[in-house]
Amino acid sequence: MTRLTPLVAWQSQQGARGKENDDHYGWFAVERRDQQTTVYVALVADGVTSTEGGAQASRIAVDAVGAALAERPDTRETLSEWLANAILHANEEILFEGKRNPQWKGMSTTIVLAALAGEKLYVMNLGDSRAYLLRAGRLYQLTADHTWAQAAYEAGTITAVEAQHHPGRNQLQRYLGGQHTVNVARGLIAPGADHMEEYLLVQPGDRLLLCTDGIYRRLAPDLIRQTLVDRPGDPQGVVDTLVTTARANGEIDDITALAVEIPITATAPLPQQEIEGSDPVLNRFTPLLLGIALILAIITIYLLLNSA
Repeated sequence: MTRLTPLVAWQSQQGARGKENDDHYGWFAVERRDQQTTVYVALVADGVTSTEGGAQASRIAVDAVGAALAERPDTRETLSEWLANAILHANEEILFEGKRNPQWKGMSTTIVLAALAGEKLYVMNLGDSRAYLLRAGRLYQLTADHTWAQAAYEAGTITAVEAQHHPGRNQLQRYLGGQHTVNVARGLIAPGADHMEEYLLVQPGDRLLLCTDGIYRRLAPDLIRQTLVDRPGDPQGVVDTLVTTARANGEIDDITALAVEIPITATAPLPQQEIEGSDPVLNRFTPLLLGIALILAIITIYLLLNSA
């Protein structure tokens, strides 16, 4: 697959409740010279509104991850470790700023991160902001929510339908800013399966969506899928439609969506002579030249033997 710069767009809208927008997002490219690649990183963070400083926590999370990845990397780290450590750095920054600003004490945020390194897609998250993948017309959820309802569903005590209406569906079990030790979910749910993978190999035409709960709480999965399907090559149209529709459907919380698309390209293979670096004219006469050289060699040996 030809490596091209992904198409990307984002949209964030303050919720109808009228409070400050607690969502933040980020998109940046990081040069990894030690691995001779550019890593494209997308982030969405949703400040926890039950605490003071939710907007500050999500902003710090995005800024701190970007700052950590911009520093010279430890070449002993894997890409997965490098990304996870950037999130851990963001957690420490949130705790630090909470101590410096008493009005922000206890501030916290969710985070979902997607990183594209060559053909490998890495996804990490804390909380209930999600990552989705559209591939060949099918929508796959790549992350699992860190909520009490999701935990109960995974334990088999409630059904998937019950989890959607469970009182604990918004009660987070993991997030940034709660304590110094956080368990970053590294990896993604393999499309069409129920097991986790460290990364996913992307394909031309893949579309990735990162969003806060303001999107998926108001939009059914099939509507999200159809919006992505209907707008190939138009990530801005995708996020604008999703955010506008969620707001029209009565969402009062902040609404944020970030879409990334892997472009589709058709590259013809190079002619054989260009791959080998040879001259097509020379290739045409190579058998004749070899035959002449062989005859000359035989004549030379014959003359040497007779002269002796």
